[in-house]
Amino acid sequence: MKTNSLILTICTAATLCLTACDKPEDPIKNRADVAKAEADANRAVTDKRADVARDVADAQADLAKTRAEANREVGEARRDANATINDADGKLAETTNAANAKVGREEAEAMRTRAKADYEVAKADAEATYKVAKERCDAAGGSARDTCLNTAKSSYESALATADQRLEQHRRDADALDKANGG
Repeated sequence: MKTNSLILTICTAATLCLTACDKPEDPIKNRADVAKAEADANRAVTDKRADVARDVADAQADLAKTRAEANREVGEARRDANATINDADGKLAETTNAANAKVGREEAEAMRTRAKADYEVAKADAEATYKVAKERCDAAGGSARDTCLNTAKSSYESALATADQRLEQHRRDADALDKANGG
């Protein structure tokens, strides 16, 4: 008799455990989880935007400095060219080409930095959106949750693929500019 009672108790506990696994999350807890995920996601995107904004600003500052140096070098070359007319034209052209190539290479580097920054923001946004979507999927149960999760993952992978394609195109553009300037 005790064995039957023990078996019945074990079966009842196992049944309760199995049915509890497929129930959707408590709506109040789910809303709190979604709100937390959205706040975390927004904070992550904001932090990433600040990081990449600094990187872009640094790249722009480097570009401005390189342009100023190039303009200074061209000016110096012009003054030297007036001293020796025969050599002046050749030296001016050589210096101008070198300065333009230097600026072009720096522009290419700035393009790469902006492309990487845009990619990081797009990636952070995709990850944040995916995290929030997964939390929202927890409100559903069973196959609806699986479908929701699959859709969220598909959207995430699509967003990453698009960001990767844009990054590669920008890199190719920067490489072409770099190559055109002797890089």
